Amino acid sequence: MANVSTRLLGVNDPGLQLAEDLMTGADAIAAFMFGDATEANRRRVYHSADKLGLPCFKLGGTLCARRSTILSWIEKQESAA
Repeated sequence: MANVSTRLLGVNDPGLQLAEDLMTGADAIAAFMFGDATEANRRRVYHSADKLGLPCFKLGGTLCARRSTILSWIEKQESAA
């Protein structure tokens, strides 16, 4: 059987595992971006996704994002400022 690699050829860390890079749910994204998953921070995630272009996608009805993609997006926001 062939070996299947789950390695992400990502922006910031080419050795990062896909399972480590993928965040599922607004709670996980809020904790990553803002340090905790309070209701206010979850709302900030949804607002950022809807109005500010936060790079995310839905799997079923669950909001998902990649850490590497969000870090790249933040870097672009910083350089544009």
